[in-house]
Amino acid sequence: MKGRNIWIVAGVTLGILVVLEVAARIVLSNIYNRKFDSSLIEPGKYGATDGLKANATGTVWGKPFHTDDMGGRKHQKSKTGKKKVLIIGDSVTEGVGVDDSSTFCNRFNDSKTFAELDVRNISMIGWSTYDYRNVVDHLIGRDSSVSDIIVCYCLNDIYGKTVAADLPSIAINGFASKINGVLQDKYATYKLLKLFLYQNSDRYFKYDNALYHDTKRLDNAVSDLAHIRDTCAVHYVRFYIMILPYKSQLSDRTQNLPDSILADGLKKKFIHTDDLLISWPSEANYDDLYLFADEIHFSEKGHHQIGRFFDDKE
Repeated sequence: MKGRNIWIVAGVTLGILVVLEVAARIVLSNIYNRKFDSSLIEPGKYGATDGLKANATGTVWGKPFHTDDMGGRKHQKSKTGKKKVLIIGDSVTEGVGVDDSSTFCNRFNDSKTFAELDVRNISMIGWSTYDYRNVVDHLIGRDSSVSDIIVCYCLNDIYGKTVAADLPSIAINGFASKINGVLQDKYATYKLLKLFLYQNSDRYFKYDNALYHDTKRLDNAVSDLAHIRDTCAVHYVRFYIMILPYKSQLSDRTQNLPDSILADGLKKKFIHTDDLLISWPSEANYDDLYLFADEIHFSEKGHHQIGRFFDDKE
């Protein structure tokens, strides 16, 4: 009888774990889907930099994703024939995790500031200043309709052309790290619990912040942006840099060191930046501005707030 009870308890426990795992997979697919449709990518579109295919449809981070005739995130409102404003950034600006119509670039397109201009969001996940430089070199001079370029700079753009595998590790290496990786890949329950545990962690900000003390890496980023400015000047294209904040920075405005280091480096090149960390209004809850357990990618509410930036400048 005792042995039978043990088997019953084991069976019930296993059943509970299976139910929890199924539930965790469902929850994760809704609040933390990080799948990118690779069929959207056009290899070597901008020389050494990949881009997005034109007039393509796919799914990115669980949201329907459509591109226009340039391979940019598609807007609801077409302004064919108008002068173009090119918005260039990484996954943050691309708007992963929100609908096409919810990105701040879409709001820019509808603003009075750009009423007579065609705003194109040609950003792509994984890009950095190295890629921005390649994109501008490829497009400027070939498309005479471009009048403005806005680089939406995210603090991890300092990675440059270094691939993720070659960056300093953000986690502790060793056997424990390998076990952690296996558990996260195979068991949704473990991954979900860990996400809830670390959802307010500033470890990603601290990691990227440390890279701004790498003089060579910082100089490369500044050099890339200065090259873009010079290229734009030759072709009479207005150039603008907007720095996007991390969640940890909004929660603690004293965490502005990487922004100030970058701004100082660009100032020496006579390049002005607008840092949204400075102009962002105080709010009760900054978590609502970002995707779940995410330090850098904005929610629909966050995109809406950024979209107001140019409205407020009018």
